Amino acid sequence: GAALKIVENMEASLAVPTATSQRRIPVKLLDENRRLINRHLSDQGGSKASYTHLIAWAIVRSLAEFPQLNDGFGVIDEKPSRLRRESVNLGIAIDLEKKDGTRSLQVPNIKRANQLTFSEFLAAYDDVVKRAREAKLQIADFQGTTISLTNPGTIGTVASTPRLMAGQSVIVATGAIEYPAEYQAMVPAVVSQLGISKAITISSTYDHRIIQGAESGAFLARVHELLIGKQHFYDDIFADLSIPHPPL
Repeated sequence: GAALKIVENMEASLAVPTATSQRRIPVKLLDENRRLINRHLSDQGGSKASYTHLIAWAIVRSLAEFPQLNDGFGVIDEKPSRLRRESVNLGIAIDLEKKDGTRSLQVPNIKRANQLTFSEFLAAYDDVVKRAREAKLQIADFQGTTISLTNPGTIGTVASTPRLMAGQSVIVATGAIEYPAEYQAMVPAVVSQLGISKAITISSTYDHRIIQGAESGAFLARVHELLIGKQHFYDDIFADLSIPHPPL
């Protein structure tokens, strides 16, 4: 069943030569604008946007500037080849706990994520997660993934290097959102007075046959720029959601 398929995919992943880039990103602006977004969504009767929703959207937006990170590796006519892919099928790693206490990780994807508006992306993301938890995913939901996002930070992991599945170009991992360790014992008022922001570590593990370290690093730098409000990232989200005031 599914467990056997996971084993097969993991063994196949051993043939993919990978490397990893990491970047530490402050999340104060992300946190404050998420509060404003969720206040508006709550007033409209909608579901809340998580940090992961917004980070995933930043990844999709960044791929518009770095489309080569969505390419794949293949062998055509016995020659190693770069496979150009127009659609971003973003895999979302979903941790599911079974009745016996064991856990399973499923990674369905959001089809053509780069062709969606933020509100459409939010709805598609929530739909995939809902169907995963209700065991209603179909085989097609797992097929054609080009890039993935996993979030071990939900269980406190600060940083990780996940396995990149064969056929995918990049897997992005997000760590826990927290203050730097040396400030975690301080009272909140002092931390605020010092201007210390919580931060998150984001890693990009990529297929080194088609992606170079400089490209991976520049891609994470663009994600960083978007999450701190550059390139009209929050302005565009607020406009799409019809929030009647500007973001912070």
